[in-house]
Amino acid sequence: MPSNHFPNDHDIIEGCLLGNPVMQKSLYDKYAPKMYGICMRYAASSEDAKDILQDGFIKVFNNLGKFMGTGSFEGWMRRIFVNTAIEHYRKKNDLYAINEH
Repeated sequence: MPSNHFPNDHDIIEGCLLGNPVMQKSLYDKYAPKMYGICMRYAASSEDAKDILQDGFIKVFNNLGKFMGTGSFEGWMRRIFVNTAIEHYRKKNDLYAINEH
Protein backbone atom coordinates (compact mmCIF):
# COMPACT_ATOMS: atom_id res chain seq x y z
CA MET A 1 0.00 0.00 0.00
CA PRO A 2 1.48 3.42 -0.94
CA SER A 3 2.28 5.71 1.97
CA ASN A 4 0.00 8.42 0.59
CA HIS A 5 -3.07 6.13 0.60
CA PHE A 6 -5.73 7.12 3.09
CA PRO A 7 -8.89 5.29 4.14
CA ASN A 8 -12.06 6.85 2.78
CA ASP A 9 -13.70 9.70 4.70
CA HIS A 10 -16.58 7.55 5.98
CA ASP A 11 -14.17 5.05 7.55
CA ILE A 12 -12.02 7.86 8.98
CA ILE A 13 -15.05 9.60 10.51
CA GLU A 14 -16.39 6.37 12.00
CA GLY A 15 -12.97 5.52 13.44
CA CYS A 16 -12.56 8.99 14.93
CA LEU A 17 -16.00 8.85 16.52
CA LEU A 18 -14.93 5.58 18.14
CA GLY A 19 -11.77 7.26 19.44
CA ASN A 20 -9.40 5.31 17.20
CA PRO A 21 -6.05 7.16 17.31
CA VAL A 22 -4.95 5.65 13.96
CA MET A 23 -8.02 7.12 12.25
CA GLN A 24 -7.52 10.45 14.05
CA LYS A 25 -3.99 10.58 12.66
CA SER A 26 -5.28 9.60 9.20
CA LEU A 27 -7.75 12.48 9.28
CA TYR A 28 -5.05 14.90 10.32
CA ASP A 29 -2.50 13.61 7.79
CA LYS A 30 -5.02 13.66 4.95
CA TYR A 31 -6.36 17.16 5.51
CA ALA A 32 -3.68 19.15 7.38
CA PRO A 33 -1.84 20.35 4.24
CA LYS A 34 -5.02 21.70 2.61
CA MET A 35 -6.34 23.21 5.85
CA TYR A 36 -2.94 24.79 6.56
CA GLY A 37 -3.21 26.51 3.19
CA ILE A 38 -6.53 28.00 4.26
CA CYS A 39 -5.03 29.09 7.58
CA MET A 40 -2.12 30.81 5.80
CA ARG A 41 -4.55 32.91 3.75
CA TYR A 42 -5.98 34.40 6.93
CA ALA A 43 -2.92 34.42 9.19
CA ALA A 44 -0.35 37.17 9.65
CA SER A 45 2.44 34.61 10.12
CA SER A 46 3.16 30.90 9.91
CA GLU A 47 2.96 30.75 13.73
CA ASP A 48 -0.57 32.19 13.61
CA ALA A 49 -1.46 29.71 10.87
CA LYS A 50 -0.23 26.82 13.03
CA ASP A 51 -2.35 28.08 15.96
CA ILE A 52 -5.40 28.32 13.72
CA LEU A 53 -4.68 24.84 12.33
CA GLN A 54 -4.52 23.38 15.83
CA ASP A 55 -7.69 25.17 16.96
CA GLY A 56 -9.48 24.10 13.79
CA PHE A 57 -8.63 20.43 14.24
CA ILE A 58 -9.76 20.54 17.87
CA LYS A 59 -13.11 21.90 16.64
CA VAL A 60 -13.31 19.26 13.90
CA PHE A 61 -12.71 16.43 16.38
CA ASN A 62 -15.11 17.91 18.95
CA ASN A 63 -17.87 18.41 16.37
CA LEU A 64 -17.37 15.35 14.19
CA GLY A 65 -20.64 13.85 15.42
CA LYS A 66 -22.47 16.86 13.95
CA PHE A 67 -21.34 16.11 10.40
CA MET A 68 -24.52 14.88 8.73
CA GLY A 69 -22.94 13.48 5.60
CA THR A 70 -24.72 16.00 3.38
CA GLY A 71 -22.21 17.71 1.14
CA SER A 72 -18.53 16.97 1.20
CA PHE A 73 -16.64 16.32 4.39
CA GLU A 74 -13.78 18.46 3.12
CA GLY A 75 -16.22 21.35 2.55
CA TRP A 76 -17.56 20.95 6.09
CA MET A 77 -14.02 21.03 7.47
CA ARG A 78 -13.09 24.00 5.29
CA ARG A 79 -15.98 26.00 6.79
CA ILE A 80 -14.73 25.22 10.32
CA PHE A 81 -11.21 26.36 9.43
CA VAL A 82 -12.38 29.56 7.77
CA ASN A 83 -14.56 30.40 10.78
CA THR A 84 -11.71 29.57 13.16
CA ALA A 85 -9.35 31.81 11.19
CA ILE A 86 -11.84 34.69 11.22
CA GLU A 87 -12.40 34.20 14.96
CA HIS A 88 -8.62 34.22 15.52
CA TYR A 89 -8.28 37.41 13.46
CA ARG A 90 -11.06 39.16 15.42
CA LYS A 91 -9.54 38.18 18.77
CA LYS A 92 -6.15 39.55 17.74
CA ASN A 93 -7.67 42.81 16.52
CA ASP A 94 -9.71 43.19 19.71
CA LEU A 95 -6.50 42.81 21.70
CA TYR A 96 -4.79 45.50 19.64
CA ALA A 97 -7.77 47.82 19.97
CA ILE A 98 -7.76 47.43 23.75
CA ASN A 99 -4.03 48.12 23.94
CA GLU A 100 -4.34 51.36 21.93
CA HIS A 101 -6.52 53.07 24.57
